Amino acid sequence: MVGLSVLLFLLFLILLPIGLLWPPILSLFHIPNPTRKKVFIIFGSSLLASFILMGIIVSLSKNNLQVAETKITQAPTVVPIPSSIVEPSITPAPLNLELATVKRVIDGDTISLENGKVIRYIGIDTPEAVDPRKPVQCYAKEASARNKELVEGQIVGLEKDVSETDKYGRLLRYVYKDNILVNELLVKEGYAKSSSYPPDIKYQEKFRLAEQEARENNRGLWGEACLITPTISQIFSTPTKSQVGGVQTQQSQTQSESYACNCSKTCPNMSCAEAQYQLTVCGCGARDADKDEIACDSQCQ
Repeated sequence: MVGLSVLLFLLFLILLPIGLLWPPILSLFHIPNPTRKKVFIIFGSSLLASFILMGIIVSLSKNNLQVAETKITQAPTVVPIPSSIVEPSITPAPLNLELATVKRVIDGDTISLENGKVIRYIGIDTPEAVDPRKPVQCYAKEASARNKELVEGQIVGLEKDVSETDKYGRLLRYVYKDNILVNELLVKEGYAKSSSYPPDIKYQEKFRLAEQEARENNRGLWGEACLITPTISQIFSTPTKSQVGGVQTQQSQTQSESYACNCSKTCPNMSCAEAQYQLTVCGCGARDADKDEIACDSQCQ
């Protein structure tokens, strides 16, 4: 394009003086009644237009060249990966895994399967979110949400260690998703802490190192959000008072009772606290017919 514009400019630069000396040259371009005035107007304007066109094309060519040189010489920007971003460890899953579909995430370390069984992750412990006998702990909701993001509705691989179930009747398993050991990842990202329960300690050293990394990088549980020193009133539970007929009566809060998962029990045969435990911890959906996350509505509301 630059060459063509230069050629046109030179052509009209030559034709202009020739036409002024010999106007009949216009007849070569089929222009009637050639005069010097017509020569000046036609060849002069064409010369000016070709000059402007040549300037525009040269300017555009320079800009394109500068852009190309910038792309070639500019070094790629390396963005540092923040310490809060965790690269999952790829753990080759054992060949004898049991495959199952996760129906619902109960909390950060417990899931319910499509077949009705409840799985408790081995070797880790996340903040408590659903136990009716305990307050919701720091980072519990985040841990539950992360567990849901990883496995809910997914097909996972289950690996047994030594024990089959815990004291609540939940299956104890290591959980894999796409060659990622979910137990370890939750610890590494700061959603759970390593928790040893012999004899199920096959990957305990791996979990310990994952927790160490999370601590050193102030992730999740080990970040500022949960670094609040508890007060005496938070450490020791105090009795609550209820007003009955104008007289204050002391109601002790008992947190020592323990429940076992038993989905065959019906609402009239257990307390509201136990019913809620059976629903949220054990995954006994029959306790919540209207799906409002409150167990045994008729007797507990």
